[in-house]
Amino acid sequence: MLFSTDEGPADWGAPVTYSRGMRHSLREFLPAAVIGRHYGDGQALPNGDFTISLGDLLDVDPNRIERLRPTRR
Repeated sequence: MLFSTDEGPADWGAPVTYSRGMRHSLREFLPAAVIGRHYGDGQALPNGDFTISLGDLLDVDPNRIERLRPTRR
């Protein structure tokens, strides 16, 4: 699962350090800061999607991530 935004403030998330040997052309596609949360405790999860509002993402509140399970129609 991955959520991303270009709208985060300068102090958003934890900074990421990459090796000096990484090509600059690759580095420009990688995040400067990240937040994260672990799901499943080592167990496979049933199918489903995860969602979070942009406001909650920018507030660095991974507890607001919701899991949407598939439904039959």
